[in-house]
Amino acid sequence: MGEEKHDGLAIPGHIVLAHEPPFTVGALRVDPPTRQIQHEGKEETLEPRVMQVLVALARANGRIVTRDELIAWCWGGRIVGEDAINRAIFRLRQVAADVGAGTFTIETITKVGYRIVEGTGATKSPASLPRGANPRMDRRRWLIAAASAAGGALGIGMLWQKPWAHRPDPEAVELVRRGDLAQRAARPDQTRQAVAYFERAVRVDPKYAAAWGMLSLSYTHSLDGFSEAQLDGLPARIRSSALRALELDPDNPDAQLALACITPYFRNWSRMETELRRIRDAHPEHWLANGRLAILYYQVGRLLEGAALHQGVIARDPLIPGPYAFAAAALSNAGRIQEADALLKEASDRWPANPFIWSAKYNHLLFSGRPASAVALLLDPEARPSGVTDTDVAPYLALARAVDRGQPADIDAAIRFQLQMAQQDVRAIGDAAPVFAMLGRLDLSFESMQRYFLNRGAFGTPAPIGPYTRRYTDFLFWPPMRGAWSDPRFDDLTRAIGLDAYWSGIGMQSPIAALKSGVRR
Repeated sequence: MGEEKHDGLAIPGHIVLAHEPPFTVGALRVDPPTRQIQHEGKEETLEPRVMQVLVALARANGRIVTRDELIAWCWGGRIVGEDAINRAIFRLRQVAADVGAGTFTIETITKVGYRIVEGTGATKSPASLPRGANPRMDRRRWLIAAASAAGGALGIGMLWQKPWAHRPDPEAVELVRRGDLAQRAARPDQTRQAVAYFERAVRVDPKYAAAWGMLSLSYTHSLDGFSEAQLDGLPARIRSSALRALELDPDNPDAQLALACITPYFRNWSRMETELRRIRDAHPEHWLANGRLAILYYQVGRLLEGAALHQGVIARDPLIPGPYAFAAAALSNAGRIQEADALLKEASDRWPANPFIWSAKYNHLLFSGRPASAVALLLDPEARPSGVTDTDVAPYLALARAVDRGQPADIDAAIRFQLQMAQQDVRAIGDAAPVFAMLGRLDLSFESMQRYFLNRGAFGTPAPIGPYTRRYTDFLFWPPMRGAWSDPRFDDLTRAIGLDAYWSGIGMQSPIAALKSGVRR
């Protein structure tokens, strides 16, 4: 096998697995010819390309391997997309966390490449290890390495590349790892659990910057769904924990993102876009930085741009359910029905009982002209998330049947339910206004939106809008609003809430005009 010299390091040519000797990485035993990996009784067979990438990284002995080098060594120099490399790296991170018990991780060097970082010391070259070598790790190092491997997009493992950095308590590291996994689940109960893990982590180790940053970011999930009065000092808690993280680590991306997200999107689109882009550009693989920027794009009608960001998150880490639901909804609303179908099918196969995925699928079917399929979804007990009862689905079932059958009695019943909910709680207007428009009650839709966005009119009760009040505009671009787009009141509304000024400021045509003309953004 030919070699060339690169910065003093012997670089192999194309990797032929049949010719590679066995080796270990961390405490993981690797046999390239059989593609087998083993550790403490666990065994798994890797895909050929994934094994080639593992060999390439291990051969580099802890040095950085660029994407171009990976393509040359593992793909024979053929042109491949970034997704192929991202999938291989993600698979190796799974191996590190699951089979390898966190004994090593794959570190991303932004805009450069990747390298293996072991919990037990320097990476050992495949050629230097005899068959059967199996280094062991103590529990403390296992906890640290496991958290580093699981951290992935949030960069927990970066602390271990700085010998002068604070070395966190292993219990705190494990709590952060568990909290990160919990908050990725896209379930309200798991979000609360994540906060509890992070709060415990900073009590165990008050100097652990990553824990403070992730705590501040987890708090921001709770900003949604509460009135100004109910927030009860939450913005102050976010600031306090974020500033503590930045005091310990000035480049902490979670804390930066948390501080940016205290401000609502509503009427702050330009300023938020600038700040979110800055954070995302500095930390391009941070999944929530990409996700929060994508959500901002949905708020201003830039549907396909937002979907592309969420699809990028999926390519880098396909085991987070939220991006699937967001991307599928945006694709559906932009008229990319088949793409949304495929994405939701993939998500449902991975998480058959996730409530976020289930809800997104219902909306997609209903809004894309398939109300009968939406009815079938609701009636299928196997498709429902755990704990969802017939009583829970009844109003959504009535709405889907009203759209499907078009019977006046069904339509009136669906409107009464939405009206009751929206009058009781102004936050429900974001769901009710599109239903009113879809069922032909445009006057009611505009009256409710006047209250929701401007706190005007006779609909419901007054709902003052304070500096932290959340109001969402993404539903303005949903297909059910099509009947409202040509109404002069719609243009008056977008002008009054500042969307027209945002579009003008970035030199963008109103996406409503594009949607009406059939051009999707």
